[in-house]
Amino acid sequence: MNVLQVDPNRYDVWNAFPTYFLEQSPVYVKGKVTTPTAFIEVIGHGIVAEAEILLEEKIMRPDDPYWLGDGVEGLATYSLVDLLQLHFHHPLLKIGMYQVDEPYESMRKKWNDGYHVPSSKWTKETYEAHIFREKLFAPLPQSTMCSICQTDLAVRYGSDATKLMEYHLSDEHGIWICPTCHKAIHTLY
Repeated sequence: MNVLQVDPNRYDVWNAFPTYFLEQSPVYVKGKVTTPTAFIEVIGHGIVAEAEILLEEKIMRPDDPYWLGDGVEGLATYSLVDLLQLHFHHPLLKIGMYQVDEPYESMRKKWNDGYHVPSSKWTKETYEAHIFREKLFAPLPQSTMCSICQTDLAVRYGSDATKLMEYHLSDEHGIWICPTCHKAIHTLY
């Protein structure tokens, strides 16, 4: 087992992980793994982080301000982890794009492949030329809603959402999409 799971209804992962990642502070995650490094899955969302396992302890719920609800839980196994990489919108590790019992090497390859653009259909030069054309022809975004996943970036990012939208050209037709979908399109197709 190389995946630790976090329930976003019990732990405010969206605020906790960026804080601990920037502070370079270790954080307790419920569960244990059999590998020295592990991936952290937010239940219902997908893999969001890679972490080094510092130690495992059987303890009461750790004192962490990001826990939601009352702290009435018995002893449980927690892993103290150091977040090595954090990516809330990893294009290749969304729910349904991996198996929880998938081998560590396979998960690691998918994690790394999500950062390698372009896909095999592009050379470095043609990809850079395509990105340049997308930026050159991009009008001002009229919406903060991704045309692919239908996520409204304004919900999470407020007034910065229009700055995050990316223009994608395909067959001389352009659409506005979120960075995650844009990366996935160029990686997978």
